[in-house]
Amino acid sequence: MGATILVLAYQLAGARATVHALQQDLDDLQAAETALKERAYYDHLTGLANRSLLIDRFHLAIERSKRSRIPFAAVMIDLNNFKTINDTHGHAAGDQVLVTIGKRLMETVRASDTVSRLGGDEFVLIIESIEDRRELAQIGQKLIDILAEKVQLDSGQVVSVGGSLGFALYPGDGASMETMLHVADQAMYDCKTSGMMPLF
Repeated sequence: MGATILVLAYQLAGARATVHALQQDLDDLQAAETALKERAYYDHLTGLANRSLLIDRFHLAIERSKRSRIPFAAVMIDLNNFKTINDTHGHAAGDQVLVTIGKRLMETVRASDTVSRLGGDEFVLIIESIEDRRELAQIGQKLIDILAEKVQLDSGQVVSVGGSLGFALYPGDGASMETMLHVADQAMYDCKTSGMMPLF
């Protein structure tokens, strides 16, 4: 009887160890899946949405806009002095500027909006539910203001960035992501070359 109990105790301990090992494997798999999703949908430097997630969010915004009949805007942003900062202060400083600007953009828009980094110093925002085109002027001014704020580097030096932006409004400026980004990119280029905020 004592030997049987001992065998059962060993078997139970073995089963517990197996369950624990399986649970650890499951946790490891879930962590790996989470990491893969983050790499697939989020920019590794800033943590903002990347192009893949932007495409998904764009399609969702289009569907919501079709149902509600309320337009949404795409905003293309390009930093003005980024190359100079990179060349003068180094790539680590450039990365810090991108992270700082990304955080500021996230703090400026609503939780329902999307802030993405396409790469380099290009950002795209999806601003949902634009009831009146004049709202774009207010949004544009807020964005220009936060882009103009100085950035303090880890070295203690302070740099000025600034940015240019362009808007496209769905569906008036296009019915697809490609068309809207082309319109917004052209408006951003006009803003950069003229030095003036785009008209709305």
